[in-house]
Amino acid sequence: MSRSDAEALVATARQRPAPVYLLIGEPFQTEAAARELIDLLVPPARRSFNLEIVDGRGTPIGPILDSWRTPSLLPGTKVIWVREPTLFLAGERRGEVADALFAAWEDDRATEAAEKLLVLAGLAGWSQDEFATTEWRSLTKSAATSLLGRPIGAREAEVLDALRAVCAERHLTIAGFRDDSDHLDAFLAAGAPPESVLIFTASAADRRKRVVKTIAEFGVVREFSVARERSGALSPESIDALIDQVAGRAGKRVAPAARQLLHRRAGTQAAVLASELEKLCLYVGAAASIEEGDVRASVRDLAESWIFDFTKALAQRQAASALALLRALFDQGDHPLRLLSVIARELRLMLLARDCLAGSLAGAWTPRTQYTTFRDTLLPTLRDSEREALGSLHPYVLYQCLQNASRTPAAVLQRGMLSLQRLDVACKSAAVDPRLRLEAFVLELCGGVR
Repeated sequence: MSRSDAEALVATARQRPAPVYLLIGEPFQTEAAARELIDLLVPPARRSFNLEIVDGRGTPIGPILDSWRTPSLLPGTKVIWVREPTLFLAGERRGEVADALFAAWEDDRATEAAEKLLVLAGLAGWSQDEFATTEWRSLTKSAATSLLGRPIGAREAEVLDALRAVCAERHLTIAGFRDDSDHLDAFLAAGAPPESVLIFTASAADRRKRVVKTIAEFGVVREFSVARERSGALSPESIDALIDQVAGRAGKRVAPAARQLLHRRAGTQAAVLASELEKLCLYVGAAASIEEGDVRASVRDLAESWIFDFTKALAQRQAASALALLRALFDQGDHPLRLLSVIARELRLMLLARDCLAGSLAGAWTPRTQYTTFRDTLLPTLRDSEREALGSLHPYVLYQCLQNASRTPAAVLQRGMLSLQRLDVACKSAAVDPRLRLEAFVLELCGGVR
């Protein structure tokens, strides 16, 4: 759903608002549309009585429907906005919810991860006692699949243990996350109350569910989309639109160099990028312009683009630059074992990139190849087997990888992979400082480049 579609949605509501709206998409999109509807339907002076905002992740539909049928004390339209309800999800999508759960945990969003676990438990029909006493490590394959859509590993079992503790600490229970969509379906079929509007905003919804079809019949269902590259990464147009939306709302101008760096750090998740942009606007305070230094200081590298500079330094035998980058990452709290894993992944990708340079890109790639030329002309020529081996890399990530790989002999990369394997074993089995070991690896690899 484009910006023009959102404007059309509001224009239609100006003529005659629907009794119920379901807006599906990234929160930065759906919430903006919901606020525009609220601005249209409820004047600021009446919002204390005529507007309710409900966190749908832990609120059953019953109390929401009770409030919907209760007239406001003031004249005019009453609006209830339910954010991120769980009743539009279906069990068939539990694998996607599980992936989002573990991603939220890794991103230090513990409450969100805990709520997603409760959603999955509710979809699986678990009782609160079952949830509280289950031994995750001994969960059978079928039980794990019923809950998460797939079996779980030992590390994931540890995460689930931690999330159960989060639920207990914050008094979150399955009861608030059960699928009670049939109550909403029956309520709508009986007729919505007059002068009242119910707005749902949801990151995901299964359009096959009966309740979604009922809302489409009696109200409006609109789905927002984010343009992406073939790899799944956010497209440049999507990144620019998000930058303009968040910075424009805060009254900030984004300098060209800052915008370019944001593109490099954007990653794949629009919602996470929107959150980083909001923090960036707060970081610059009263300043009217956002500069490159502001981005470097306050925006996380969601695409881990630091690895481009690091591997470039390795490929060019710039040991001092590589060590400085590595130590900066240590200083900001990155664990050496995580960095070791990321570096190993990058070396593997560089080896695969060298295969591409000797394969479908042979004779077409040069050190002077520009990114736009690569993206528009050379990238489509990659063989399917090469694409499959590289996985869902953003085109710019692949471009940087090819640049670095073209500077580094395959023998050096292979030697580096063997060194990292030995380093991984040493760090996990011996009383050694992994930081010193990683720095020694940098010196060894830089010295080995010929």
